[in-house]
Amino acid sequence: MAGFFDKVTDGISKGVASVGATSKGMMEKAKIKSVIGNLEAEQKNLMQLLGQKVYELYKENDAVSADEGIVNFVAEIDKRLELIEAQKEQLKRIEEEVAMVTKGTVQVSQGGDACQCGHVNGAQAKFCANCGTKI
Repeated sequence: MAGFFDKVTDGISKGVASVGATSKGMMEKAKIKSVIGNLEAEQKNLMQLLGQKVYELYKENDAVSADEGIVNFVAEIDKRLELIEAQKEQLKRIEEEVAMVTKGTVQVSQGGDACQCGHVNGAQAKFCANCGTKI
């Protein structure tokens, strides 16, 4: 009977770890997506300002490439693009970590070894509960 309760406890522990990782990942992803949205909005505003500046210079027949304002706008746009890419990379890493935990390919904090089939077994398991392979 104790073996049954151990299996139930291990199953619950795995479920709790999976839910915790999923919810934490979702919160982190939402924050990063918010940052990306803000950076993209800033980039859009800068692009509009750049377009307006180039238009005004064109209408005035000034040399567009010599204007320091355009150089500064381009630099700010490039900064936003770099920040957006960094946030997207962080988002990708979080998604990969969450996928690893929810698919059982990593050890959960309650202990247990991951089998070659990917199933995470209890700490005292001698055989995989999923495929029966000896651990």
